[in-house]
Amino acid sequence: MPMFHNLLTLSFESDKNRGWLVVPLLLTNSPNLETLVIKGLVHQVTDICGDACPCIPKKKTKTKKRRKKKKDVCCLSTCRVKVLNISGYRGTTRERKQMQHFLANLKCLETVKVGVEVDRPEDNNDSNNKYLRITNTLMKLPRVSSNCLIHFF
Repeated sequence: MPMFHNLLTLSFESDKNRGWLVVPLLLTNSPNLETLVIKGLVHQVTDICGDACPCIPKKKTKTKKRRKKKKDVCCLSTCRVKVLNISGYRGTTRERKQMQHFLANLKCLETVKVGVEVDRPEDNNDSNNKYLRITNTLMKLPRVSSNCLIHFF
């Protein structure tokens, strides 16, 4: 894959029937990427998503050969993304794990914008309570970047 030195913003829409095969390649080959915009975090779980997502646990081998290799580096930890914009966030366990993975690995992250979607039942209290649970859970996630602020829209 070619290098994308001029790519500053990457936007894509996730689909539950498609994996993120190309995402780690794009992130690795975009050294000046500053903004990552994702509509929906749910995608097809595959063993070829790479390390942009936590959906497949890494296999641990105990061979001597494996121990001698330096620790694998996550494509997110070398990424210079400063702004992460997520829309369609519903607060599912998979989405929370994905957000936790982003926050734990994007070292230059300054701003996270999350568009929270909750069902609007007739009783607004249920909707408000769910919204508060989702936002509070996200705010409590640890962040590798001490400058990272989370905003909701």
